[in-house]
Parts: sequence; structure tokens; C-alpha cells
Amino acid sequence: MAEMKKFICSKCNTTIEVPYGTPKPEKCPNCSCEGVYIHRADENCGRGMGRGRGAGNCGHGRRNMNI
Repeated sequence: MAEMKKFICSKCNTTIEVPYGTPKPEKCPNCSCEGVYIHRADENCGRGMGRGRGAGNCGHGRRNMNI
């Protein structure tokens, strides 16, 4: 099963899931509002932010190596 990334429509609060590698939806499938109101729901994770940006705390990215 492919990993999915989640988006939330800030107009109607609908959660939209698409597979990684698929771009953000251009319109909300529920209320048809423009893509400017659709935002990543899992932004704290650090994935999809580009190489070397933000580690987050979900296991993706850099790990805290302090002992």
C-alpha cells in the first residue's frame, strides 16, 4: 500500500489524501474552492519540505544524536 499525504481544506475542513508524488489538489473535492485554501495536514512531519529542511518529530529527517 502506497504512503499517502494529507491535505485539509480550510473552507470546509475536509481531509484529502493523495499518494506521495501526486501534486496538491487544485480544487477541494467537497466544496470546489480553489487550491489556495488547501494546505498540508502533516506539515509537522518535515517531509516534502525539500532536502535538509526541518526534521520534525515523526521519524523522518535528521535524528537527535545527543547522548
